[in-house]
Amino acid sequence: MPPRPDARRRLSRSAWLTLGAATAVALVAIAVFPRSGGDAPPLASLALIGAVVTGVTTAALSLLLRRALGLPVRVVASFAIAFVLIGVVKFVLAPFGLYEVNAVRAIEAVAGTVTDPIGATITAAAVFGLYALGYWLAFRVGAGGDIPLRRVDRRRSRSRPSAAVLIVGALIAIFALSFVGLIALLLLNAPRQYLDFVFSSGAGLLVTAALLVAAILIGSVFRRLERSDVVELGTLVTLFWLGLGFLALFHVLWIVYVITLGSIWPLKTVVPK
Repeated sequence: MPPRPDARRRLSRSAWLTLGAATAVALVAIAVFPRSGGDAPPLASLALIGAVVTGVTTAALSLLLRRALGLPVRVVASFAIAFVLIGVVKFVLAPFGLYEVNAVRAIEAVAGTVTDPIGATITAAAVFGLYALGYWLAFRVGAGGDIPLRRVDRRRSRSRPSAAVLIVGALIAIFALSFVGLIALLLLNAPRQYLDFVFSSGAGLLVTAALLVAAILIGSVFRRLERSDVVELGTLVTLFWLGLGFLALFHVLWIVYVITLGSIWPLKTVVPK
């Protein structure tokens, strides 16, 4: 089933309302995070709130893909599962790994930590750059290295220049974000320590596996669309930007999430001499 020819139209007001409602529910879930004793958030609580945040945002994404783009159910399901895995990593596995390692190793409090507003924002920006790079690589591999303009219906040929401009703009933005993210990881303490703690924890292998599966699913979605009888550039571009936008939304929610966790269960810190 080829994508609908009008897939490049702007999202409707109802689509934005759906996205706004999902974001509001996610923020409320984070705000009412279960308070309990102990030195670290229980895995059950992380799983509960992570399921709510991931569930409502992914449901909104699925509705947008079906209503705004008219994509097949199998394509929507693959894309949604990929973002569920990313959500599980962001809101369950990564925080669990952070606190697991922090139980035996204090985090260096140099210009803030990952759970204070500045440190959380810097970490989210740096890590988002890496996610954006991985997402673009999945898109590029899935689409076969380039967008096959020769197979686009000629009646839609007028859309080629604008689609090409959007794709080039996306590449420039992603490379810029990735470059900034890599520099931040090298020079700034909070994002570097965050990734060190997460990937050195018992959840590190699960994080790696989940992100790998998510990348494969995202690549498979773009491959299916690329191999359709008629490839609509607008569909690929819109889907690309929607996915990137939801990655950004996940990281914004993560900032609020990790600050909330830090206010309930402060990390063990040490100031290096």
